[in-house]
Amino acid sequence: MQVVEGVEGKTLFVKVSLRDLNRISIEGGRVRLVKSADDGLLTGSADATTGQALIHPLAKDPFGVFVFSQSGKTYTLVLQPQDIPGETIVIKETAVPASVAAKPGEIERASSYQQAIKKMIQALAGEGLPEGLEVKKTWEEIRLWKGSRFALENVLTGHSLVGEQYRLFNISDAPVRVAEQEFYKKGVLAVSVRDLTVEPGRSTQVFVVKRNEGVR
Repeated sequence: MQVVEGVEGKTLFVKVSLRDLNRISIEGGRVRLVKSADDGLLTGSADATTGQALIHPLAKDPFGVFVFSQSGKTYTLVLQPQDIPGETIVIKETAVPASVAAKPGEIERASSYQQAIKKMIQALAGEGLPEGLEVKKTWEEIRLWKGSRFALENVLTGHSLVGEQYRLFNISDAPVRVAEQEFYKKGVLAVSVRDLTVEPGRSTQVFVVKRNEGVR
């Protein structure tokens, strides 16, 4: 068993079995997703019942994976495949403090509702992080159009608004025109697309602002 301290932004090196299944768990938490940059490097998935992941490397050389926890934290592991029995990797996760979004923050103190929405979009675009927003990094792929990949990669939660940052990949062989109207649905207050035309093999970001349904 290997026990590592879970620190976001720090790379953790662990040994894994090349021939057997390996288990990844979070002490005091749950694994929601394990993702490698290349799907051809790794098999396995997280179990929603146990909160643990069973994985098997398909490559002999070391490679990186992201481990997403149920609490919203993301850990970076470098897996070092070896000819050893199946390993158990335990990530020690620190306690999650009380939600900073539980009370009105800087966005809610904006001069108008439209100004609050604008501040949220700016935060999603990386133009500063207003006080009072809770950040959750994730990676959830969503079926969109043929010839595309679409994934939720970041969520900002405020007292009254929720901002979602998506990544849209063009995996077709022709340019794709993106219309903001296509992302409007019930509860969506605003949509902004960084690039309205996406060339083959490129990606763009889509920012969606919703009302926080948890606030009445």
